[in-house]
Amino acid sequence: MKWLHRILGLPDHSEERANQISLSLQGEVTPSQPFHQLDSAMWSERTNRQMPRKSRSVSYFRPNDRFGLDLKELEKSMIQGRTLIIDLHDLLHVDTQRRALRKRIADLANNIGKPAFKIDPEGCLIVVPGTGVRVDQKQHSLGTAVWREERDEVSSPI
Repeated sequence: MKWLHRILGLPDHSEERANQISLSLQGEVTPSQPFHQLDSAMWSERTNRQMPRKSRSVSYFRPNDRFGLDLKELEKSMIQGRTLIIDLHDLLHVDTQRRALRKRIADLANNIGKPAFKIDPEGCLIVVPGTGVRVDQKQHSLGTAVWREERDEVSSPI
């Protein structure tokens, strides 16, 4: 096997060299060395500045005058944890564009790991839940509670 190490240019693994290498994980912190102490307050503060805080706000998006959405702003809002409401009612007469935007919104939400819901029959109003928002699809009809009494089977909105 030594010939294989020599051909590939790998270091020699002789017994003499193995005894010289220290496998100890113990060591002292030396301030003169160019290693960073990642548990120090400076690094914690720096990390907090670079990573955006999660927000629980609601953002409303509509297509612009060119019948498009700013997908970068949409993705940024999703990453920040905002609940998004996307209104595509302006595109009722442009069915192909509306379907394309719905597909892009669904793809963005799936890439981030969030579901996207259409909450009207035409599929023009889309909601992407944000951080801390739970959607109960079994007992609620996406924002409208369904109250059932024993004698009355009519649902009433909140």
